[in-house]
Amino acid sequence: GVHETCYSTMPKGPADPGHVLLVPVAHSNQGTWTMGDKGGNEILELKDKIREHASKVYDKDMFIFERAIDTRGGYHTHVQCIPIPRGVAPDLQKVMLAHANASGFDLRPIQSDLGLTTLLSEDDRYFYAEVATDLQVNRFLYKLAENDDAQTTTDGKRRPRVPLQFGREVVASVLKKPELAHWKSCVVDKEQEAEMAATLRESLSEYTS
Repeated sequence: GVHETCYSTMPKGPADPGHVLLVPVAHSNQGTWTMGDKGGNEILELKDKIREHASKVYDKDMFIFERAIDTRGGYHTHVQCIPIPRGVAPDLQKVMLAHANASGFDLRPIQSDLGLTTLLSEDDRYFYAEVATDLQVNRFLYKLAENDDAQTTTDGKRRPRVPLQFGREVVASVLKKPELAHWKSCVVDKEQEAEMAATLRESLSEYTS
C-alpha cells in the first residue's frame, strides 16, 4: 500500500507469503534510520505494524533487516520484513552472527536502550537487523568504516563486505531451504505473483491503513 512518505509491497521472489518491502516514495540512498521525516519515521512505524500482522495473521515472529550499503548499481533505501516460524529466533541470531563472522564483518548486538537514530549519523553505511518475537526484540548493527565497503578475497577479487543477499542467506540457512537465499529462485509466474501480492495487500491493510 502507499502511505504518506513510503510504500509497502511484496518483493519479487518473496521468501515468505508475508514478506514485505518498505520503501520511501522519494528516491533516496540514505539508511532508513537516518532519514527522519523524509520517510524514515513512517517506515519505522509501519515495520512494527507489519510485525504485529505477522504475529496475529501467520502466528510467526519477524526478521527485519536493512543493508544500507552502496552497490555497483547504486542503492535505493528499503527495509525487508520476513516472517519466521515461532521458536527459530535464537538459532537465527546464532547463524546470522556466524555468517557475518565468516563473511568478514563484525555484526554486534546492540546492548543499550538507545534508539538506532542516536547511534547513526546521516552519512553512515550499515547493516542493521531486528529479530522480533512477541516477548522481545533483539537488535544488531554493523557500521562500515569510511571507504570500507569491500574486501579483497584470496583470489585477488573484491567482494562486498556484507553480501548482497546476506539477510536472505541467513533465513535460508536457518530454515534449511537453500532456494530462499536469492529472490530469483523464488520467482513465481505473474498470475500467481499478482494473486499473492493482492492477498498480502488486503490482509495488511487492516493493520497499516
